[in-house]
Formats: sequence, structure tokens, C-alpha cells
Amino acid sequence: MKKHDAFWLCLVLFIIGVSDLVWYRMFKVDGSSAINSYRAYLEAGKICIFGAFSLFIFANNNHLKVGSNKIHALLAIVLQLSIIIYGGYQHFFLESQRVTLSLAGGTDATGAAYTITFISFYIILVAQHSLSKWKEFFILGHFFITFLILVATETRAAILTYPVIFFGLLLVKFYKEKHIPWKGVAVFLVALLAGAFMMKNSLTHRYNDFNNDIVAYDKENSTTSIGARLAMWETGLSAAKDNYLWQSTDARNAKIVTQIDKDPSLSGALDYIRGHLHNEFIETLSLKGPSGVILYILFIISFAWYALRKLNSIILCAFLASLILFGLSGVMFYSKTTPVAWMLTLIMSVVFLEQNKHRSVIK
Repeated sequence: MKKHDAFWLCLVLFIIGVSDLVWYRMFKVDGSSAINSYRAYLEAGKICIFGAFSLFIFANNNHLKVGSNKIHALLAIVLQLSIIIYGGYQHFFLESQRVTLSLAGGTDATGAAYTITFISFYIILVAQHSLSKWKEFFILGHFFITFLILVATETRAAILTYPVIFFGLLLVKFYKEKHIPWKGVAVFLVALLAGAFMMKNSLTHRYNDFNNDIVAYDKENSTTSIGARLAMWETGLSAAKDNYLWQSTDARNAKIVTQIDKDPSLSGALDYIRGHLHNEFIETLSLKGPSGVILYILFIISFAWYALRKLNSIILCAFLASLILFGLSGVMFYSKTTPVAWMLTLIMSVVFLEQNKHRSVIK
């Protein structure tokens, strides 16, 4: 293979996709109460296979020139404006409690927050390659606006993860350029203060809910948001103990129900087990056993190796960090919305980076 291609990343993605399709064919049962779980892996499998072939083609054929830098810059601007306009429309005019980037309610806010974060790293990547003397101001302004929109989604994972990763990028900039990026630090702090002020009532409410949920869980009540997650993780790990190969969602759920019958304090997990267990590692281990976990780890390693060794892109590593951190409380290889969001953003980022590999720009 060519030295600059993404062969190993594509191979791992392809195997993950095929595994999902085989698992679906082996275990899917019509009329199952967990039918959405099976369909979610069917969709995720197809997306991974599509992504594997797309990345392989673009990484090995950068002469295709799919869009010039000006096209990518225009796309970044359009994406930025679209998020601002629609997010602002929902928050200020529709007065939605949580920005969802759709007219539907419920957990769409979580998917919206993930999508906004993934797109953000693509926008930062494109802006970093700009020859404009104002690019740093654009990146800082982008971070400021993006963080406020993430606060408006009220998605805790994104609100905590995004500024941490961005601060990590500032530290890398400090290390490479040997001077403190004071403008970045100032905007970072102002964004945190503005986000806290803008949503102080909501954030205070969710913080209190978090504390109350922990107290309730300590008193063996898991029928809360945090308690249900902790119960899912505990029962999911228990259901994975004898899963050396693969098992169906129904088989896993039967084990979880048996455990809850023995320990009713874990009953908060019951409302969620027909879907996923809100943790990438535990969800994968509970259904696909050690082989699934190994593939997930290989995905992380191959992604990091390609980003650092082949593309020399710190921002693409930041993208990977968001996938990993979001996977602590959610799942990135499940259903359509989230996999499509990060896969398309990854493909766009790889196309852009492959076409700019020989430019001496900090990526």
C-alpha cells in the first residue's frame, strides 16, 4: 500500500461494518422488543462500510481534488451560519428548552450537540489552513459561538468535552510556537463565563439534578438520569461476563432482567436496555464480547496513527478525542444520526487534509 494511505483505518472500519451486518443477520428476530437495537447496528454497519471505501478512495487518490480549498472554506462558512441561524431560531424564537437542530424534541439535543462538535473540528481545520491574517480571530470566534450553542443543547457530555479539547489545542499551540496564546486563553475564559451566565438557571438545575441523582443512587434508587446510566453500566458488565463470542440484544437483556430481579436497586436500567447502554465499551462488550472491544481499540489506534503519522494533524486527533469521550456516556457506532455525522465529517476532513499535505501549516 502507499505510504500515505489510510489502509489500516479503512480495514478496521470495514471489519466493524461487516461484523455489525453479520451480527444483525445472526440474531435479529422479528417482533423483538429490542428490534430498534438490531436495526441500529444494521444502519451503523452500512455506514462503516461506506466510510471505509470512501476514505480509502480519497486517501489514495488525492489527485482527485474533490473541492478546492475555497470550496471547503465556503462549506465551512455555510455550516457555521446554518448552525448559528437554526440554533438561534430554536432558542430565541421557538423558545425550545434545548436546541436540537430539528423540530422534534426528546434526546435529539444530544445528537445535535455531537454533530455540532464534529462539524466544529472540520471548521477549525479548514480555518487553520486559511492564508487570512484574521484566521485566529475567526477560530476563536467560532469556538465562542459553538460553545454557547452547545450550552443551549444542555448536553452535559458536549459542554464538558468541547472546551477541554479546545484548551488542549491551545496547549499544543503553546508548545509548538513557544509563546502563550493569550487571545485564545482570554476568549476561552470569556466563553466559559458567557455560557455559564447565559444558561445559569438551566445549568444550576442540571447540576442540582446530578447531585440529587447521585444521592438517590447511593440510596439504591436508580430511576434517575444518572442512576439509570450507572445501573446500565453495572448490569451491562454483568451480562458480558460469559459473552466470549457474540450474543443477541434479547439474550443480553434477559441476563440484565435476571440481575435486576435479584437486585431491584438496578431497575433504572429497564427503560433503556431495548436500545443501548450509554457507554461504547460496555455496549460493545455486552453484545460482541472481546472481539468487539478489540476492534474498537484497533479503530482508535489506527485512527490516531493515521492522523499523527500520515497527516500530522492534531486537530484530527482532537476529533478522535471527542469520539472517545462522547463514548463514555453514549455510543458512536449505533443507529444513523451520530455515525453519519462523524463519518461524513471525517471524510470531509481527510479529503481536505490529503489535498493539503505538503503545505507547512500547523494542523
